[in-house]
Amino acid sequence: MDSEWLLDQLEADGGATQVLARYVKQQVGEGLEFSNEIARVVLSSNGCYYEFRDLPEEFSGALGEFTHQFIGVGDALALLENLYELPRTDLIHEVTEFSLFVVYDRFDWISYQNIYAYHCQRGALSDSLIEYVRGNIRHGHLPRFFKVRLLSKRAPEGLIFTHGMAFFIANPGERHLLVQIPYGSGNVVDALARPLSVQLH
Repeated sequence: MDSEWLLDQLEADGGATQVLARYVKQQVGEGLEFSNEIARVVLSSNGCYYEFRDLPEEFSGALGEFTHQFIGVGDALALLENLYELPRTDLIHEVTEFSLFVVYDRFDWISYQNIYAYHCQRGALSDSLIEYVRGNIRHGHLPRFFKVRLLSKRAPEGLIFTHGMAFFIANPGERHLLVQIPYGSGNVVDALARPLSVQLH
């Protein structure tokens, strides 16, 4: 990314997230699009991103390698349940950071209705785990969207990475989209990763 271009855009726009979002969208370009009433996802050979329809600042994307697959309701619910239970398993001792954000329907950040948001992170000066939780999980109920971000020594069942992010969008019908973006590859640029705790405050 051209640093002079970025500075010019920041001065004109006033916000790094909006500038980076525009940059990622431009680089991803046109591609396969999947959407529902909550979110829009675009995939191309250059990368991928998602954005929320009613909350433009809820955006994330990556330039470079990623995987995507279509999964059924059963597999989606099993993955979500594994991710929800992760903080209560031994794997949590190997986790540096873990975020799970689940959206069941349209929502607002004041009431936390229709969402479940969890974030944990190891303290910088100690090994203590700092946790934030908002909303409620709905076991057995397929969400319209969820995302996970993980920094760990090993991967939980259902994810292909130890460091990375994944997001899911429910489509009409029986097949739903799961995108996984491993970090650490020299071909991946995660320009918009933000800790979920930033969104929770």
